[in-house]
Amino acid sequence: MLYETLSQPIIFLILIISGFFSGFIFDIINILKKHIKIKFFINFLIFLGVFLTIFIFYLINLKFNYGQFRFYTIFCFTLSFIIPPPPPPPPPPPPTELCYNKIEQNNENKNIKGKTKKKIKIRTVKRK
Repeated sequence: MLYETLSQPIIFLILIISGFFSGFIFDIINILKKHIKIKFFINFLIFLGVFLTIFIFYLINLKFNYGQFRFYTIFCFTLSFIIPPPPPPPPPPPPTELCYNKIEQNNENKNIKGKTKKKIKIRTVKRK
């Protein structure tokens, strides 16, 4: 009994992840339903999604919870299936934007006493 009590937080996290994955499968099925016009294939996709969701829940419960269906397992899986996962964080800005300055090099070279120099023009970039 002690081992099952200690592994409940891990089971909870695994069920949340599997619920998010099942919700992702249903999102893909909803995208496919918009492009398919035949009603039989739409019903087949819905059946396939429900079957895969129940199969994933059953296998996860059998593997990590030793096949014991408890209220918190069903509640956790259903809740994570309904609630979408959080969006990923935005990517960091490029290093050139962090400097606030942009250096442009012109292709025009000036000949000064036989030496060539490149003209460098510095301009500031406005942040949005």
